[in-house]
Amino acid sequence: MTDAKKHVIVTPFGEDKVELRLPIEVLMSNSTYKKRRDLFLQGLAVVQSRDATDPTSFYAVAGIHGLPYVPYDLLPDETIPSSDWNSSETNRWGGYCHHGDILFPTWHRPYVLLLEMLVYEAARDLIYNDKAQNYPAGSETDEYKQEVEKLRFPYWDWASPSTLTNGVPSVLFDEYVFVDNPTQKNVRIRNPLRAFTLPVDLGSLTLVGDVSNPTQRPYSPDGSTTPYTPKGYATVRHPDNNYISNSDATGLNVVTFCSSVFRPVLYQALLVDKWRQFSNHGDSEDKPEENYGHYSSIEVIHDAVHDALGGPGGHMSYPDIAGFDPIFFLHHCNVDRLIAIWQACHPDVWIIGNTDTEGTFTQPVDKLIDENTPLTPFRKSENDYWTSKLVRDIKTLGYTYPELEKNPNSRDLLRSMLKYYHPNLYLQYHWKLTLAVKKNKVGAPFQIRVFLDLPTANASTPISSPNFAGLISIFARGKETQCANCLRNVSTDVHGSVDLTACMQRLFIDTNPELSGDGVNQSLLPSQITLVAVLKDGSGISLENAGLTSASYWVFDEGPEFDLDYENWTKKLVGQVYPPQTSIQSQ
Repeated sequence: MTDAKKHVIVTPFGEDKVELRLPIEVLMSNSTYKKRRDLFLQGLAVVQSRDATDPTSFYAVAGIHGLPYVPYDLLPDETIPSSDWNSSETNRWGGYCHHGDILFPTWHRPYVLLLEMLVYEAARDLIYNDKAQNYPAGSETDEYKQEVEKLRFPYWDWASPSTLTNGVPSVLFDEYVFVDNPTQKNVRIRNPLRAFTLPVDLGSLTLVGDVSNPTQRPYSPDGSTTPYTPKGYATVRHPDNNYISNSDATGLNVVTFCSSVFRPVLYQALLVDKWRQFSNHGDSEDKPEENYGHYSSIEVIHDAVHDALGGPGGHMSYPDIAGFDPIFFLHHCNVDRLIAIWQACHPDVWIIGNTDTEGTFTQPVDKLIDENTPLTPFRKSENDYWTSKLVRDIKTLGYTYPELEKNPNSRDLLRSMLKYYHPNLYLQYHWKLTLAVKKNKVGAPFQIRVFLDLPTANASTPISSPNFAGLISIFARGKETQCANCLRNVSTDVHGSVDLTACMQRLFIDTNPELSGDGVNQSLLPSQITLVAVLKDGSGISLENAGLTSASYWVFDEGPEFDLDYENWTKKLVGQVYPPQTSIQSQ
């Protein structure tokens, strides 16, 4: 008699087994970690090879994020009660999406932990259930046994100086990798970090041709459609006309985003000292002047990384299918790292519950969410789910990150992180544009690009232009989505910021304003700032149709000594760019 089927439990390693999550570049290239690297690659490959109906398969885990819109890991005859997110569609799948609310950071923490656990278990099984007889008893096998216990999921720091110089690590595009075991050396396997081949068709006829959603067939990207990968086709990044990832285009895009978006926005987000503002891009209760880094949430940076990696037609650009690209989890592991660092910088700041949520399949609309809200579908046991409170301390889960390994002082840590990520550390004045955009008005992912001294800028103006200052990415699902959160969340604002300083330097616009009283004698006028809304197919739309509600710019004084005394940094409102005004308002 066989045991009854049980749920997938997200089992942490425990605080007595804390190991480092390593940068992907270090794991792949440092000889110290060679055995751990090989076990990770083989373990991930095993998880990817599992049948789509297996809840421990990569397909099933990736599908938690969006498509195929089915409940995760239900036992026979088991159902999940609907949260009645739409009275006319109470039986329709609504998804587990927690984008745009205070649980965005903590919901993704057990998500990465789930895949990390599955890869570890698969790698461990290669050794202890050695059907291929590759791990015979002996000292070398003992070394593999020691290394597998140290195996944790790696992260890719998309805002690092290395990314700024080199773009995406080459190992994320290599078609093959070579792994060892005690009896075989240099065994060639397909690189599980490059792509994932869909085992089933996704999408439906209703989705074909919708600009905001991929089609269900292979195609040559022509600007009018985007890809739902059908069965047998791999995920892509910046696909070319042969439906193959364009590594050069992806790398160049990431380098551009790293300098103009990732680094300048990330260092601001590290300064935010309120969970509600830091945690998600949809906070609407405070005005930007109430917090130095406001409009620079961890989620708005996260959105831009998706945009940079996917490009036109790539899976990472579309929330419903982003999880199927393996780089999704390297990206979210880094997001988790930055959240953990932010927590260590602001150790007394934590979730304060609110009702600002549009609900999910398991979370009712406009009901309180807080640190005790179940983070479905991630189970702690057969009958209980993980909560934000339970995942607050990463070391209790059995992992940490290099910056946190020695428990640094919170102020020293923040100063070191500001120094590491700051794009213009040795300037006293920094100019920043803050924007608010209706997330779901367009019904598709899009960008709002910012240009200086180029009034003729339009959707065709390349971001390689010296006049390009930066952008914000709107990581919106399409109108055909079945994500309850997103369908109901039609009026939510995304708040973002663009650092204008580097572009001003390139164009020889004075970054040193004359400050008089409460006003600013401007060296940059609102008329010099041009905003352009661009869809993923490259076409432009009006700012009104894009849902832009406001855009203002500020000058920040970070002191003349470059000593990172962030407590004394100040700011002044310079002017309003949108809606345009005939007079300048100062603060």
